[in-house]
Amino acid sequence: MKTKDLKELWGEELYNAFADHIDKEGWLTENWGPILEEGFSDWDADYNDTNEKSNLYTRMYIQDFEKKETEHGIFIKPI
Repeated sequence: MKTKDLKELWGEELYNAFADHIDKEGWLTENWGPILEEGFSDWDADYNDTNEKSNLYTRMYIQDFEKKETEHGIFIKPI
């Protein structure tokens, strides 16, 4: 898939959050929580509440996924 197709599949916000972890077929590891924990915060540099990480978690939890099991783990992509 091209980047444009991946953005359409995941939506721009989720694609941007996980772009380095989504493969060329659109699959993301099922264990995506640590990616958000390490890369995002709900606070900006001045400790203002941004809800950035919370909003990404919410979007992931309301998304429907198909799953693929491989010898490398379980992977998901939006339906």
